[in-house]
Amino acid sequence: MVPSPPPLTWRVKEPTPEAAAALSRSLGLPPLAAQILCHRDLHDPEQARRFLCPGLEQLPMPEEMLGLPQALEIIIPAIRSGAVIGVAGDYDADGVTATALLVEFLEACGASVVWDLPHRVKDGYGFKPQRARRLAQAGAQVIVTADCGISDHEGVNEATRLGLPVVVTDHHLLPPGPLVPAAAVVNPKQEACGMSVHLAGVGVAFYLAAGIRAALREAGWFKDRPEPNLRHSLDLVALGTCADVVPLVEANRVLVAEGLKVMSQGLRPGLAALAKVAGRKGVLDTMDLGFYLAPRINAAGRLDSPDPALELLLASEEGQALRRAQRLDRLNGDRREVESVIFEQALKCIGDDASLQEAACLVLGGEGWHQGVLGIVAGRLLERTGRPTMLFSVQNGTAVGSGRSREGFHLQRALAANAELLTHYGGHALAAGATMPSADLGRLAQALALEAARHLPPDTGQALDIDAQVSLGQLGPQMLEHIGRLAPFGQANPEPMLCAHGLEVDSCRVVGENHLKMELSQDGVRLPAIAFNCDEPWIENGSRLSAAFIPRISTFRGPHLEMVIKDLRPSA
Repeated sequence: MVPSPPPLTWRVKEPTPEAAAALSRSLGLPPLAAQILCHRDLHDPEQARRFLCPGLEQLPMPEEMLGLPQALEIIIPAIRSGAVIGVAGDYDADGVTATALLVEFLEACGASVVWDLPHRVKDGYGFKPQRARRLAQAGAQVIVTADCGISDHEGVNEATRLGLPVVVTDHHLLPPGPLVPAAAVVNPKQEACGMSVHLAGVGVAFYLAAGIRAALREAGWFKDRPEPNLRHSLDLVALGTCADVVPLVEANRVLVAEGLKVMSQGLRPGLAALAKVAGRKGVLDTMDLGFYLAPRINAAGRLDSPDPALELLLASEEGQALRRAQRLDRLNGDRREVESVIFEQALKCIGDDASLQEAACLVLGGEGWHQGVLGIVAGRLLERTGRPTMLFSVQNGTAVGSGRSREGFHLQRALAANAELLTHYGGHALAAGATMPSADLGRLAQALALEAARHLPPDTGQALDIDAQVSLGQLGPQMLEHIGRLAPFGQANPEPMLCAHGLEVDSCRVVGENHLKMELSQDGVRLPAIAFNCDEPWIENGSRLSAAFIPRISTFRGPHLEMVIKDLRPSA
C-alpha cells in the first residue's frame, strides 16, 4: 500500500496586538490586515506603505549591479560597431523569458543578434562548449548568457578559445572556487553586489538592458533611432520571475506588480495567445502566470527543444502567435500524459516494495523515464506520501534524477553528504538534481532514507502556517480589498492563510473529479467554500468542522468571496 501523508500540523502565528494596532492606526487598516503585515515583518508604517504601493521608483538603480561596467565595455562597442551578439539562454521559463528580453531589446537598439537555447537531454543544463561552437558558427562575435553560465568554465573557455568574449548574466549561487573566467560576470549573488539577491535570471537581464540603454543614451546613440521602452519588457520579467519561484519581495515585487499591469494591456501577441489557449480571461495574476502560462512555456523544454517557446514570445503577429501558442498547449498536454504514466509507475513501485513503504525518503529509478518531468512527478509523490522523493531516469548505466523535499530535510545538503556516489549534483533545500552511475542507486536510496529519518520525526505532517484565527463575520468585502493590496502573491509573500472553528456545513456536493463544494455558516454568516482533491467521507450536511483556508474573490458567476480550503478537521 502506498503510504499516505500524516495530517498537516497547523501552526498559527503568534498575534502581535500592539504592533498591529499601531500599524492599523497609522495606515487606516483593519486590525486583521495590519496583523498580516506584521507577520511579514512589516512593522514600520513607511516600510508597510511602500510594500502596499509598489512602484518603479522603488527599484534600485542599475549601477548597483556588480559587473555591469565590465559588461558594458564589451556590449556597447559591439552594438556600435555592428558586431553580431549571441544570446545563450536556458531551457526553462526563466531562461526563455530572459533570452527573449535580451534578443528583443538588443535588436531594438540596432544590434545584430543570434540566439541559442539548450536541449535538456542532448545538451544538458548550462553553457556547454558545444553551445559556444554553435553560436560561433551562427556568426556571433560576442556572447551574452541569460540565466546560466556562472558554473560553466568549460563553455566560457571554449568561447574564449574561439575569440568570443563572454558576458555571463546569471542569478544562481556561485560555485566554490575561482570565478568563471568570463569577460564580465553580472550576478547579484556575488559578494559586494548591492543589488537584490532574489532577482530571477530575467530580472538580471532586465537590469543589464537598463544599463545598456543608459550608456547608449549618454553616447547619443538614440538621436537617430527610437529608444527602447523597457517598461514593455516587464511582462516577460513578471512571467519569468513567477515561473522561477523566487521570493516576491524587494525589486521582484515591484517588477512583477508592474509587469502584470503591462500584461493586462495585451501588448505582446505571444502572451495574449498563450493566455487564450490556457483559458485565462481578464486581468491575470501570479497564479495565472505560475500555474497556467509558465507550464506551457516550460513544456517545450521539458519534452524537446525550448525553441518554440522563445519563438512564441518573440512573435509579432497575432495569427502566428496563436498557432505557436496552440503548439505549446499541445506539448503541455503531452507533458501531462508523460507525467501521469511515470506517476502511476512510481506508485506501483512503492506499493509493491515494503522497504519503500517504510523509507523516510523515496528514491526510485525507471528505465527511460523522461528527464523533463521527473521534478514535477517527485513533487506530486511528495504531496501524495508526505515524504521527500528523488526520481531517476536510467539509461545506459547512467541515472539522471530530480527531487523535491519538505521543510526539515535539506535535499541539496543530503546529496552533498553522499557526493562520492554522484557524478554531478546541485540544487537547493527543497529541490535538487543529480547524475550518477545507476549501479549506485540502491546505496543512495539507503543513505537518503537514513538521513531523512534523522531529520524528520515519524508521523509528523508538514506545517501549515496560519496568519490568524478569524470568524466569518470578519471577512467582508472591505477586508478582502485590504488583503488584496498585499498582492502580488508568491514565494515569501503567500496569500494569507486563515483558520476558523465551529463552522457548520449547510450544503455539500462533489464537483469535478474529487472536489467538494460547500456552503459553510457561523453565527448567521454564510460563505461558499471549495476544497480541491478532498477525500473526507465524514463531511455531510450538518457536520461541524474547522477549516484552514485562503479567502479569495471568485469570478465564477459574478465576483464573490469564496473560502479556498487547504485543510479540514472535525470540530466540536
